[in-house]
Amino acid sequence: MVFNSVQFLTIMANGISFIAAFAAIAAAVIMYQVTKKFGSGIMAHGFKTIGTGVLFIALGIIIDAINSYLRLSVDNIYSVGVFLIKGGCFVIGTYTIVIGSKRTIDKLENLTK
Repeated sequence: MVFNSVQFLTIMANGISFIAAFAAIAAAVIMYQVTKKFGSGIMAHGFKTIGTGVLFIALGIIIDAINSYLRLSVDNIYSVGVFLIKGGCFVIGTYTIVIGSKRTIDKLENLTK
């Protein structure tokens, strides 16, 4: 089986996407394992919230890589559904990270007052 350059680049891009997604999953698992002793529980809760957002982004990356590999066309209703799910994962993940970070910062600032 001979690969042309487009197929090779597609496989490389998907491989890199899966590596990034699994690194994000590993980071989220590490964030979930933070104990309550760290920062009176405020930092632990913040890490767990941010970890949840990272998991959503990893899921979006995985969905994007699978969609790219399968080359689903835009005319296919399933492809549009997958695209919307991927976008939803990215939006939810980013929102969760931003809100989790903001709440953690606010709680830490309240402790220092």
